[in-house]
Amino acid sequence: MRPRNTILGILAVACAALVPASASAAQYGWSSDRDSVTGYRYTVPGAIFDPIEGDGRPAFNYFVSDDGRAKLMYGAWDKEVDATPESLKRWMIENAGGEQNLTYEPKGKSWFVVSGYKGDLIYYEKVMFSCGNRLVSIFAIAYPKSDRGRYDPAVERMEDVFRPGYDCR
Repeated sequence: MRPRNTILGILAVACAALVPASASAAQYGWSSDRDSVTGYRYTVPGAIFDPIEGDGRPAFNYFVSDDGRAKLMYGAWDKEVDATPESLKRWMIENAGGEQNLTYEPKGKSWFVVSGYKGDLIYYEKVMFSCGNRLVSIFAIAYPKSDRGRYDPAVERMEDVFRPGYDCR
């Protein structure tokens, strides 16, 4: 009889552990989509971010947090120059916003991440190449260090769902 009680106890603890996870998922109000131009896949925590008008570039989606302190962008473009993931990463670090205090930079054959601190902000940028390295897809977010408890779990999920474009016309 004792093994059955042990199994029931383990199941009860496992179920209790799942309740906070589903509650936090519900509190983020996730919605997922696929870009209609290039096909990259992304998700947005709708309870935190609202869409905003961008700069008119097709295949880019922009969002701002409810308090205006965090910004989120997904996008993709057909690169016109012969850039590799490594050369684009170097260019981004040197030219696109002057990343400071780079703390995380994993990479693969067709993707890379740059993350770190810019003043009081945490930034995270994931870039993926597809279509024979011709199509570049990006997920970028910046948010206050003081709110990392709110944003870090969201970034984890957004990164997990984000997939590169596949429309290789």
